[in-house]
Amino acid sequence: MKVLGKGFADKDDKIKGIRRADNFAKMSVIASKQACLDFEFKKNDTNIAIIVSTQFGPHATTFKFLDNLIDYSDTAVSPLTFSHSVHNAAASYIASQLEIRGQSLTMTTFEDPLRQALILADSWLELKQAEKILLCYIDEESIPLNMIHGHCAFPTYSKNKLVTRAASLLLKTGNDIIIPEKIFNPFKFIEEL
Repeated sequence: MKVLGKGFADKDDKIKGIRRADNFAKMSVIASKQACLDFEFKKNDTNIAIIVSTQFGPHATTFKFLDNLIDYSDTAVSPLTFSHSVHNAAASYIASQLEIRGQSLTMTTFEDPLRQALILADSWLELKQAEKILLCYIDEESIPLNMIHGHCAFPTYSKNKLVTRAASLLLKTGNDIIIPEKIFNPFKFIEEL
């Protein structure tokens, strides 16, 4: 694979036009737009695929939805909060904002999610499932997971707490990226590409 562009976002970055989105989706869109700055898409392009990769998904929004469900019952819970708690909401926002109409997939795994996404992207390119892949790696912290993080053996990338950040890569066929056996820090790995 070869990198055409990359972009980064954190929880303090702002974006217009998606004010109802949660931080998880906003960061994914910001990082993806930055990765595509130097590339012009054809409107409604179906030859570009989207892969969103995450270790824990939009768990901050999921916890918020569950808190509201307990506090207000299922009749008064916001459907918007529920829709943002779904893991592939970020991929939908990326596709909508960038007008990409190719296939998309969201991967959530505790064990090396960026590596898994790179393997999938490489496979899709090799099998000519897409001409380009927009890969977004994203994770965020939350109070509940930060509380238990120090007491569990989660295979996470941070010893102290989770990181709230997004990084995106626009990829095409090439031989520039060698996928390592283990990626210990996904954001550092992407920065160094």
